[in-house]
Amino acid sequence: MFEECRLEGDFKLSSGRKSHYFYDFDLLSPEEVAVYAKELVDTLPKEMLEGVDFIASPAIGGITVGFLVAFALNKRFVIIDKGDNHRGPDFRASKYLVVDDVITTYQAVNRVEEALGDNQCVGAVAFIFRGNLEDLIKQKFPTFFLSRKEPEFNNAGIA
Repeated sequence: MFEECRLEGDFKLSSGRKSHYFYDFDLLSPEEVAVYAKELVDTLPKEMLEGVDFIASPAIGGITVGFLVAFALNKRFVIIDKGDNHRGPDFRASKYLVVDDVITTYQAVNRVEEALGDNQCVGAVAFIFRGNLEDLIKQKFPTFFLSRKEPEFNNAGIA
């Protein structure tokens, strides 16, 4: 799954890690991304979704999938940029779901959580989880994903 948007080369990931692989979802058509976003929504427990007030995504990779998930769930949407600023409505004491394209180290997810302060993260979802299982287990919220890729950065090192 997602091999159609997997690029090979030498990449520096937003987590700071180096990898020989990068998943570029811009290579997919909007219709293909929408189908994957719907599949992602279908993996989420209904009882969790009932309590979600809005969807939050880190810029830049999570914007498209986050918007499509928000649209599918009819939820408000906020973007957290790299400066921990948010673009969208101001939320207070609300529950949210973090949506990203790929989760590797939870760095972007944690940045969203920090930026949204008083709000409660009920989960994180992504097309791909390519991080370590230890990081997955340490989270205080559940994580859902369509595809699990082995940590492809182990032999490439840290930038």
